[in-house]
Amino acid sequence: MSRIVHLENGTAIKADIVETFDRAVVAEDNVARGVGSTDFWNFVEADMYMEHSGIYNSEYIQECFDTLADCWSEVDNFYATMFGKVA
Repeated sequence: MSRIVHLENGTAIKADIVETFDRAVVAEDNVARGVGSTDFWNFVEADMYMEHSGIYNSEYIQECFDTLADCWSEVDNFYATMFGKVA
């Protein structure tokens, strides 16, 4: 299931980009790198480029990645705080 996420300029991020990001943040290979670590984010970003570089320009993919990663981190920090875990 997809959700609507917007870039800073108000443009909606395409659903296929959101779906790729969502798969990448739970992919076993990426999670094994250490969720939230630099390696984790590098692999999530690489998954997005591998899947979409033939369709979208790199600036768009990067902007989408940055926005989605920020949203993901905010939610992750919220739940960590809510359940008393250190973010």
